[in-house]
Amino acid sequence: MSTPKPTPATVEVVLLKDHTHNGKRLKKDAKIQVTASQRAFLIKRDIIAAESPEPAKATTTKAKG
Repeated sequence: MSTPKPTPATVEVVLLKDHTHNGKRLKKDAKIQVTASQRAFLIKRDIIAAESPEPAKATTTKAKG
């Protein structure tokens, strides 16, 4: 018996425009799971953003005085 191939890790991304993924027509703002190579492909074609939209972390600085 052969050992099953490991499933590649995936990440969730948000579409910037309509796109067909795995044979399904999806609308802008749809969320999909993609592999690293699929993510690179989609970024290169401006189908997803290069960075996932995450809330900015608040930073505080002390005033000099």
